[in-house]
Amino acid sequence: MADQPPRKIKIACPGCGQKLDVSEMPPFSRVNCPSCSFELIVPKWFNNYLLESPEGAGGMAAVYRALDLALDREVAIKVFNPDLAAHGVSPGLFLHEARIAATINHPAVVPIYSCGEWDGSTYIVMQYMGGGTLESRLSRARGRLPVMETCRWIRDICEGLGAARELGIVHHDIKPANILLDLDSNAKISDFGLSQVVSGKSASAYLDPSKMWLSPQYVSPEKVLTGEEGPEGDVYSLGASFYHLLTGEPPFRADDVQELVNMRTKSDPVPPDLVRPDITPALSSVILDMMDRDPAARPSYKQVVTRINDALRAIMRPAPPVSEEKNEPPPRTKSRKVFSIPAGRINPSKKHSFRTSHITLLLILLFLMSGLCLLVFLPRFVDQRALLDAAPALKAIYGDLPAESFPFLDDSFYDSPVLDAELAFSDQGYSLEARYAAAWVSAVSQMLDDAPSAVVSAADMGDHLRSAASLAGTQPPRADAYCLAVLSRPDQNPPDVYFSAEQQVRVLLGRLVRSLYDLAPDSLENGRIPDRVLTQFGALRNAFQVLPEGSWLAKLYGARLSVWQTALSGDSKPSDDLEPIFRRLLSGKSASAKKPGNILPGQSETIDAPFGVPSRTTPADDDPVDF
Repeated sequence: MADQPPRKIKIACPGCGQKLDVSEMPPFSRVNCPSCSFELIVPKWFNNYLLESPEGAGGMAAVYRALDLALDREVAIKVFNPDLAAHGVSPGLFLHEARIAATINHPAVVPIYSCGEWDGSTYIVMQYMGGGTLESRLSRARGRLPVMETCRWIRDICEGLGAARELGIVHHDIKPANILLDLDSNAKISDFGLSQVVSGKSASAYLDPSKMWLSPQYVSPEKVLTGEEGPEGDVYSLGASFYHLLTGEPPFRADDVQELVNMRTKSDPVPPDLVRPDITPALSSVILDMMDRDPAARPSYKQVVTRINDALRAIMRPAPPVSEEKNEPPPRTKSRKVFSIPAGRINPSKKHSFRTSHITLLLILLFLMSGLCLLVFLPRFVDQRALLDAAPALKAIYGDLPAESFPFLDDSFYDSPVLDAELAFSDQGYSLEARYAAAWVSAVSQMLDDAPSAVVSAADMGDHLRSAASLAGTQPPRADAYCLAVLSRPDQNPPDVYFSAEQQVRVLLGRLVRSLYDLAPDSLENGRIPDRVLTQFGALRNAFQVLPEGSWLAKLYGARLSVWQTALSGDSKPSDDLEPIFRRLLSGKSASAKKPGNILPGQSETIDAPFGVPSRTTPADDDPVDF
C-alpha cells in the first residue's frame, strides 16, 4: 500500500456541475465551490467506497455515510475502533454482529451487505438509514413522540424481533438508540453486537455482557438479578423503550446507576396513561404487561402486535355514543356549513310507524337503492366541487377512506388554504393524496407561524394518514408521505427525480421552512443567514419557475417568494407582512457584510452565488474511480 501513489478524488459540484480535484484536501473538511459557493464535504477513499461524512460514533465503532461505487447506492459503513483491541476487545465481536444480523431476513432488521477488513480496519457495510435513531428523534421532539407513529414503529420492531427469536437469537440491548428509521420513516432494529445464538457460539465468547450495564434505563429485571435473560428480556427492554418514546420519560429515574437498575426488581413503573393523558388504557396495559417483572407473564411478540393493532383501531374508529333513550336517534356530527340540503327535502322531526317487519325491510331496501342512484347520477347534474366541499361525511363517499380515520380533520383544519389543497386533488379523484396535500399545507402554515408544536403536529398528521391507509388496505403515496415527512425531520437528500414538479416544490418548501424553524437567531454568525438556507431558497425559487400553469401551489405561495427573498437577503426589516418565522429570524439578524467562503487551492477568490441546488457530494461523471 505504501508504494502505491495516493488515489485521486474528483467530485462534481451539485450546484453547478463543475468538476473539482480535492485529492490534496483533508477528508471530511468543508470547502466552497469556486464557481457557485456551494458547500462541499471532501470524501475519503475506503476500499471501493467513498466515505462521504461521519454519522456518529459509539463505544465499539464509528459510522460513516458512504457511496458504493460498484452499485451506485448509498450505504452505511461501521468501522471497528482499533483502540479497543488494546483493552482486550476482539474485532471478532464486531464481525459477530454482521454474521448474526445477516441470518435474519426481515424488513424490520437493518440488512447487512458485506463485511471484512481493509488496510488494517475491520468494517461492516449495511443499509443507510437516513432517518436517524428513535433516540435522536425523541431528542429533537423535545418531549414525547406521536402515539400512532410510535405504535407503528414498535409493532414493526416486534415482528423483526419475532423473526430473530425463531432463529434462536436474542438481541440483549434493545433501546431507542438501536432502532433506526429509513427515509420513508420505517423502523428497523440494528446493533446485534451482543446477540446470542442459542444453538451456536454466543457473544460471551468475546465479551461478558453480564458485567456491563449497557442500557440501564431499559435492562430487564432478570438481567439485573442473574446476569442472564432469554427472549423475554428483549420484550421487557422494548416495552421500556415504548414507555420512554410515548411519555418522554424513562420508566425509572435515579442518579445512581446501580439504584436505577435495581428499581425495576422491586416496583413497577407509573402507568403511561397517568403520565400522558392521550395514551389509552388499552395501550398503557400493553406497555405494563411487556414490563412485567415476571418473564413468564410477559406477552409474546405476536400478542403484542395484535394488541397494538387493536388499540390503534380503537383510537381511529371510536365507538359511536350510545343514547340513553331507546327511540332517540344518535347525535349528528357537526360539519362545515358549506353544502346544505334544501329545507323540506328531509324532515328529521317526521316519524314513521311500521306495523310489520316486511314493510320495514322493504323501505330499507328502497332507501339503499335510492342512495345508490344518488351516488351514480347526482354528480352528472350537481357541481362536483360543491359536493366535495361538503362535510367530511360527504367527502368519504368519493374516497376510499372513512372520515373517522382522520381525527385531526376538524373544522379549523378546513380553513383556507388547506381546503384549496384538498380540493385540488379531490377534483381529480385522488382522495388519499388530497388528505396528504391538506395535511402538508396545514403543517407548513404552522411552521411559518413559528408554532412550538409544529414539528410534532406534522409528524402526528403523517402518522394518522399512514395508519388510516394501512387499516384501509391501501398504500400511502410515497411522494406525498415523503413531502410530509420532510417537515417532521431534517432531511438534506435531493427530491426524487420521479416526483412531479408540484411534489418537488413541496419537498423544497418543506425543507426551507424546517431549516428556518430550527434556526435560532442568536446562533447566526455575525447575523448572517447560513449559505445552506440561501441555497435551499435558490432551489425552491428555481423549482417554482417550472410549475404547471394554474398550479395551486403557485397560487398559495408564489407571491410570497419575492417577499421571502428580500427578507433573506437582509434588505428589509421585520414587518407585519412577514410570517412570524421570518420576523423572528430578522429580529436577531444584523446587516453585516457577507463573509467570504473558503477558497480552494489555486483560487484567489470565491464567487458569491449562494443559490444552488442542494444535493449530496457525488463523484464526477467521467472517470469515477481512479480519476
